[in-house]
Amino acid sequence: MKAFSSPVPDVKVSRLIIKHYLKDLEEAVTSDVIIVGAGPSGLVCAHTLAGWGYKVTVLDRRLAPGGGIWGGSMGFNKVILQKDVTDILNEFHIPYVEDEGALVVPSVALASGLILAAASHPNIKLFNLITVVDLHGTGERISGVVVNDSAIELQKLHVDPMVLTAKAVLDATGHDAVLANLYCSRMGISVTKEHFMNAEKGEEDVVANTHMLAPGLFVAGMAANNVRGGCRMGPIFGGMLLSGKKAAELIREYISSVAPNAC
Repeated sequence: MKAFSSPVPDVKVSRLIIKHYLKDLEEAVTSDVIIVGAGPSGLVCAHTLAGWGYKVTVLDRRLAPGGGIWGGSMGFNKVILQKDVTDILNEFHIPYVEDEGALVVPSVALASGLILAAASHPNIKLFNLITVVDLHGTGERISGVVVNDSAIELQKLHVDPMVLTAKAVLDATGHDAVLANLYCSRMGISVTKEHFMNAEKGEEDVVANTHMLAPGLFVAGMAANNVRGGCRMGPIFGGMLLSGKKAAELIREYISSVAPNAC
């Protein structure tokens, strides 16, 4: 007796994957917001914007989204958050325990919970293994990104990229601040790198430094601290979550007041 009443042949497997992936990619050519970096700030921003009805494309160059959450600290798979972000953890159904006035969260639960919420939202298209190689500009406004397959970029193959456009773009690429550095190098602007580690100050810095770097280009998470010289933090993530929320608010304000018909 066979285990499956409706077997799926190899040809159908390939055809369905191609069909549905290309459908998602075609829809992502033009979206409301492009978020580069599927770490905590990027995922929270994406989910917040999607909840407000915006079409969001999330790009991550790695195989596994989630940024630096997965490993916790030195492979100890726990991370710490402030009690101020309890509502955000509840929003994403992420478990935690309170100890000594802080929240202790399993790093795998935090990463997977944020990823699942974004990847399953109908207004979000999340693509892994996609590398941003340049910015797309319309006049003075950043209006999209130039992307290629991560494996192609890793091997340095001479294969042309493609363009995805949006009304706003968020750099949530962490310590590398990829988009911010691309923009600043083109414009001849010096970037202040992140400062020494100081978790308490860095958590405040990452929220304060979340801002619009250029018309249509925003920075959040550690990318924001790299642009404005904020401290690095380590395995504490409340500032990242609040940075994502703040970035969503800033992007909504920008689209509503400056670029309602930009795409």
